[in-house]
Order: sequence, then C-alpha cells, then structure tokens
Amino acid sequence: MDCTFDIGVDGLPLHGKLFEREAATTLLVFMPSAVAAGSVAHRHPAFARWQWESHFPDAHVLALADPSMGIAEALRGAWYMHAEHDIIAQMGSAVTALAERLRASNVILYGSSLGGFGALALASQIDGAIAIAEVPQLDFARWLNSARIAVETHILGCSLEEHRARHPEQVSIRTRFESSGRVPSFVIVSNVRDSGYREQLEFFEWVSAGAPRQDGTTHELHLVDEVLGHGPLSVDAARALILRQLARAR
Repeated sequence: MDCTFDIGVDGLPLHGKLFEREAATTLLVFMPSAVAAGSVAHRHPAFARWQWESHFPDAHVLALADPSMGIAEALRGAWYMHAEHDIIAQMGSAVTALAERLRASNVILYGSSLGGFGALALASQIDGAIAIAEVPQLDFARWLNSARIAVETHILGCSLEEHRARHPEQVSIRTRFESSGRVPSFVIVSNVRDSGYREQLEFFEWVSAGAPRQDGTTHELHLVDEVLGHGPLSVDAARALILRQLARAR
C-alpha cells in the first residue's frame, strides 16, 4: 500500500511518500536530491527515487522531501538547514516514530550528493540506522558558491559562517556526528574525480582514528570508476548496493 503524508516539523510540513509491505522488517528511506533549475516536475515536494520502490519488495519504502525547500520556489536545494529549527533532528524523530509504527527494526537511508549529506546526518539521529551516501557533501561551506548564496538568501537571512556559529551541526557532517555523540554505520561511495573526494578521505580518516564510535557500527568507503566526477551510480549499481545492505539487515 502506498500513501502520502504530511507531518508538522517545527511549523514546516514534512512531506513523505510511503509504500508499506506486509511482514517487512526494514524501512528504506530515500533522501531528497537537488532539483534542476526550472524543473516543474521536481518542484517541492519532490520524492527522489520513488520510482525505485518496486526494486525492493521486502522493505517498506519511504521517500522524503526537505521541509526547508518549501520556503522559496527559487531554491534548488536546502541542505536541511533552517535559521531557527534543527530540521534533521525533527526528521529523525518522525522517521523513528514511523519505524516503530511499522515495526521495522532496521532503518537504511540512501541519497546522493545533497541526499548523501542528508542520509549521513539523519542516520546519526536514529538508533541503529545505516546510511548509504553517494558522492556526499560533508561540509556545505565547501560546496558550490551559488548553492551557498541561495541558502543564505532564501533560508538563513545571514551568512553561512554566522549560521555555523549558532548551529554548527547543520553545516557539517562531522559536527553533526559530534553533536549527536554517534557515528552511525555508513557506506560512502565516491570516485577519484568527485569534487569532494579529498574531503571524503579526510572524513573517513577521522572516523577511523578518533570519532565517537559505537560498538557494532561499520564504516566503509567505496571508490568506484563506473562514474567519474560528481554523478550518481547507475540504477543497477545503486540497487545492488542497497540490496546488499538489506540482506545484512535481516
């Protein structure tokens, strides 16, 4: 059964699209991606990769839209930021409650680029969650200047560094993990020509050397050459990656 829902997140609507499956024990969550300029089909609320739900018949499948994307139509991505509220923490509470209602003992979050940033951040808010992140941004300040200006203008109303001083966990995955006191299990997939490749290597070294890890968590960095540059895997490769994690979660 599939349905759409709206849950209040500190005054902003959290739009989701859910496909429930009888006897499933895993909730697979697709995180939102950036949208193309001028794309009517992908304006808020948009549910990235929702058409993939048929590939995973043994899991509940949820696609989420970033609540902050509703603030301004000009935004191509919001990076889950807000001037006053911790959107990721609120989304974490909503997904946790949904998993409990569905009796799903496992939560897997998947996203690429902006969605990878969200998958990693949200996994740190959910006990036992696993994030699969393709070519993720790990610190928004290192991403495209045009995206930064749009977020500053339409969401924050101040510079990103001013916002970081007040809410550092919204800007960087490392700081998000430090704030939550949890490094969740994750798989980061990248390639040597992705713009964030060096940053991803540094991040993985930090996780391996001194991050606040918990027993039983696993952390993987997969370097691939199917895609070179900042782009997603093919559907077949992404599906195989997700199926591997679903099999592990059983």
